[in-house]
Amino acid sequence: MDHRLTRRGLLTGLLAAAALAACDDAPGVTPTPTDSFDPPQDQPLATWELTGGLTAAGITALRPPRLVVYGDGDAIADATYRSRLDPDQLRALANSLADDLRASASQKKPTPTPTIVDAPVTKVTVWSPTGRLTFTAEGMDELKPDHVYADVLYDARDRLATVHKAVSQTAQPYLATRVRVVAVPALIGQAGTGSPVVPDPSPSATETPWPADISLPSPDAEGLRRTDLDGDAARAAVRMLTRDLDQRGAWPSYRMTDGTVVRASWRYLLPNE
Repeated sequence: MDHRLTRRGLLTGLLAAAALAACDDAPGVTPTPTDSFDPPQDQPLATWELTGGLTAAGITALRPPRLVVYGDGDAIADATYRSRLDPDQLRALANSLADDLRASASQKKPTPTPTIVDAPVTKVTVWSPTGRLTFTAEGMDELKPDHVYADVLYDARDRLATVHKAVSQTAQPYLATRVRVVAVPALIGQAGTGSPVVPDPSPSATETPWPADISLPSPDAEGLRRTDLDGDAARAAVRMLTRDLDQRGAWPSYRMTDGTVVRASWRYLLPNE
């Protein structure tokens, strides 16, 4: 065996490998770009919301997003439960959602179909390095059998639904220092129907006096009152008012100082609210 030839071949191979390794730095060669991933830590990276629909005004005013995932990995479901995604999970979720919303199929117009009256609107928003991506779809679940919307939009919604389920199952409560309180009329004639508001002079055993530590703004045209509280007022609301944890609208009744009766509940505010 000619060892000189063997050494020469080995040297040639090493030089060729070195040349290939250095080619990215050579003039005229462009390295493959990689998207940077640096989402804002204290802002939503992905949000899944339901708006509108055949829902009482009070519940609509109090309803939180179904899921918010923040840039630091914090995930909050229904403003009730929280968990945390690790960096790999966060990046995978953001990239998958961005791919869904950028897909050409997601841009097609919905197939014409009879409108479902009072169906809720699904809204999904995701952060990307080039800007936020979003879609809204009325009656998304109700119209799924008719294939009205692109499959990739359902894929995006389902990705967030999977995270929502995982967060809810952790049963780690979400707590905050700020709360939202909503009160709606409990008596006929208090909901902006045009009939006069008549204070009920006969207190009911099921009615609780409205806490003096919690101030409500004047009602709007529909009789709805909403306020965001912090500090002592927020703590008073948590302590004295009943929370509609399941969002079913079973709100207790409270008698205001002027004799009118309202039904009220509260929830914690999210970091970006």
